Amino acid sequence: MGEITQYTQSELENIFANDFNTPYFIELSQLYFDSKDFSRAIKVCEIGLKSHAENLDARYMLAKLYLLNHQVQKSEIFLSTSLSQNFISSKILKLFIEVRDSLNRSIYETKKIVDKLLEIHSDDAFAHRWIHQYNTLQKSKVNIKPKNASTFKMNQNIISFTFYNVLKKQKYYNQAEVVLSMLESSNRINSQIYKKEHKQISQLLNS
Repeated sequence: MGEITQYTQSELENIFANDFNTPYFIELSQLYFDSKDFSRAIKVCEIGLKSHAENLDARYMLAKLYLLNHQVQKSEIFLSTSLSQNFISSKILKLFIEVRDSLNRSIYETKKIVDKLLEIHSDDAFAHRWIHQYNTLQKSKVNIKPKNASTFKMNQNIISFTFYNVLKKQKYYNQAEVVLSMLESSNRINSQIYKKEHKQISQLLNS
């Protein structure tokens, strides 16, 4: 994104208005995106992709626009559709993985997407970090002792929202609360999500 176009915004708007099938739709959507006019950017992208479904840059842009427009689940559905139709790129797969993790989706299903990413780029650093974290979580199922929280050693490298959710699901509430606090203190979690999760974990601890 951020590519230089040969047309002005007014010219692109005229081109698009006269022909919804124009491949220049992505450039117009990009200009709206840059000016933070997300609603118009989404509309142009959605229309343009009807004729140019294979445009991976546009698909990535639309998925990201949904997120910026607070439509997280819509972004997830769109990314899932892109994957099922094999309209994928490393950027699309990475965004899909991040969205699934933020929504606390099954890490086992998410791993299939990470494996797909590794098929495209076997040396992708993002994918390898995710796999490392995934393997660490699997080991934690055996190593974590919920009755003795003092034996639980926190490694900064595995602190993530996914790790927090695994701990909560396995009913390691004390450890989960620690991870949640660390995510909040390092600004690695949305404030709204933090407040929601903090309330839930506090209730679970006191139940």
